[in-house]
Amino acid sequence: MKPKKSLLLRGVRQLNRGAMVSGAGFLLYLGAAALGRRGLADGLALVFGLAALYVFVSAAEERRRDKEAVSYSLLWGTGALAGLLCLCAAAGIRQRIGL
Repeated sequence: MKPKKSLLLRGVRQLNRGAMVSGAGFLLYLGAAALGRRGLADGLALVFGLAALYVFVSAAEERRRDKEAVSYSLLWGTGALAGLLCLCAAAGIRQRIGL
């Protein structure tokens, strides 16, 4: 039987790569913020926050399907990274619209 087609990441290898991309995005955000490039930092936080959220949802779904394949470290690490980036993006958007 063929596996279902899905838009989510599948397998530990894809999830690890997604987590590395999200982590690199967070480092880029920190670098842009440290250099005073607020517009760039806010854009990076938004884009990589959505990417990190996608990786977290993929990891949670993969963990639900196969508990042995995805460790808690990967699941909680991607969740924490998604939370950090989404909060940074929300703060940047909020500051831009003047709330």
